Amino acid sequence: MNYHPMVTRRPEEFSFRSAVSTWSTGLNSDSPFHLIEDGVFFASFDKFYLTKQKNFHYNSNEIANDCGDFPMENERKVTINDIARILGVSSSTVSRAISGKPGVNRDLRNKILSMARELGYIPNIAAKSLKTSKTKTIGLLVSDIKNPFFQDFMSGLENVLFHRGYKFIVCNTDEDIKKEEIYLKWLLEHGVDGIVAAPLMDINGNNNRTLYRKARKFGIKVVFYDRLLESNDDFDSITIDNRQAIFEAVEYLKKLGHRELGIYLYKSNIYTVKERLEGFKRACEIFDLPFNQNWVIDGATFSKEEDYKKAIVDVLSSKHRPSAILATNYFITRMILKAAKDLDLKVPDELSIVGFDDIVENELVTPTITTIKQPVIEMGKIAGTLILDLIDNKSSRISKIVLKTELVIRESVRKIA
Repeated sequence: MNYHPMVTRRPEEFSFRSAVSTWSTGLNSDSPFHLIEDGVFFASFDKFYLTKQKNFHYNSNEIANDCGDFPMENERKVTINDIARILGVSSSTVSRAISGKPGVNRDLRNKILSMARELGYIPNIAAKSLKTSKTKTIGLLVSDIKNPFFQDFMSGLENVLFHRGYKFIVCNTDEDIKKEEIYLKWLLEHGVDGIVAAPLMDINGNNNRTLYRKARKFGIKVVFYDRLLESNDDFDSITIDNRQAIFEAVEYLKKLGHRELGIYLYKSNIYTVKERLEGFKRACEIFDLPFNQNWVIDGATFSKEEDYKKAIVDVLSSKHRPSAILATNYFITRMILKAAKDLDLKVPDELSIVGFDDIVENELVTPTITTIKQPVIEMGKIAGTLILDLIDNKSSRISKIVLKTELVIRESVRKIA
């Protein structure tokens, strides 16, 4: 067995039962999760915190402010039987009182709960899941954990799941279908109740549709968000109208006199980016604008930030460049702004820019950035509602929800006389 690289002794030599971990972006490539003790596993992130544990080496100087007070091995974990014996009642009575089931009067219930708190009783989630066939855990697959889009999405999702007693495990796929495959298999093996995913497709059209269908066959509910594998996918989903989002941006540019437009695609193999390109083409056709393939930049084969930046620099430094360019996500917006700065192009006097995703920085730079705003937090809330409805068997039909975006007008687009 491979143990966590930060552990300095074999797991059985430790005297701990529980720990608190905080995630960051430093996932190990070989084995993202490691069995520690008695079925307890932890993600191998680059920050890992323990309470009451001396035989553990941290790789961070930070200490969790409030890790809780977990029982040590030599303290012996308090059980329902212990509470029942002290109070002179049956174990089933204690179980009903703690789980909130009927059959226990108010005074006795309060007495049992008070004793449980006093003794530091912690419910056995693993045992409970065996009885209910539910782990109250959702697997969340994000394609880029550094992207503010996914951070806002998680906020909305957590808002819904937490109030129903559900937690979620974050799996960062890094736009890598092999990594997505590894995470999906792990989630299937550990029996999560549901999977909320932004599914991937590589440049050759390969994807993990088979694994998503296998998850559903195993009784694990699946909801796609942000993107699909194909428009006719038979999975519940929450997305935005990507074509209309770009269409409205092109219409706005045309009204301000712009006719020579470019678009920078993050990666054309991603469903959402494909849809945004189709919206751009359709708008050029409807508004009788020239479609110049030389001004359609595709980052599908790029792996480094320098590649993305060079591609836009090449277009903007040419003798004949577009008067305005549209981005297809927040990262591309940044690359366009960096390129304009390096070339000393004044925005919007010499180049107009329409961004995608309304992050805080859009209002902090000069000029402020006109951008396409997605209702990301709402998407997270809807995804949470969809997955819980599926788990509760409240829905028998496939739900495909599409939300509208908003074009936020600021200062990065000029009017051409």
